[in-house]
Amino acid sequence: MNELTVQQLADAYQDYFSVEHCISINAKAISGALPDKAALAAAIPPAFLLASDAGGLNPSALRSLHRLGDLAEELANYLQQQARKIDMLLHYVLRQQDDAAQRFVTQSYGGSGCCYLADSPLKPLQIVELKLFLDNNDGAVFCYGQVLSCEPQAEKWQIRVVFACIRDEDRELIVRASLHQQSRLLKQKAEQKAELRQHTTPG
Repeated sequence: MNELTVQQLADAYQDYFSVEHCISINAKAISGALPDKAALAAAIPPAFLLASDAGGLNPSALRSLHRLGDLAEELANYLQQQARKIDMLLHYVLRQQDDAAQRFVTQSYGGSGCCYLADSPLKPLQIVELKLFLDNNDGAVFCYGQVLSCEPQAEKWQIRVVFACIRDEDRELIVRASLHQQSRLLKQKAEQKAELRQHTTPG
């Protein structure tokens, strides 16, 4: 797979919505050319594949319960309990993939890429191996990126990375997670405004 130019990366970075939110990531600079989809598939740790496969089980199972009538609610509750146990187990397994030496926290992320602060700079177009650990049990993603920009900020370096080699289903996972987070932020802001109005309204 051919690396992109800085201009192509800049265009790609604008393709998807991005949300300002902190999630843990691992980022490791790698040498050589950008891996292709076959190399990506071979490199993805089994825990990430397992989390991706398990993520789609519960919603599809619950949708099929509507045909069961009165038993549906009881069975749905049971399945949700089991799904929560699986989520907790997967969360634990995925955290074992989190390398503290390569750990960073995002300033923002979305379907196109992510932005984070680091102590050391990376050159634009540098290839990086990425692991993203999404909040609220939304899963985790392994992919490859290319550095779009690296700028000094508050005695650190602000690094923007474009997801240059990523599975389609993983990009969709990140998009859904970013939209869910945006919805949570909007709901939180609305609740704060409503509470503020209650306190400022004359009694």
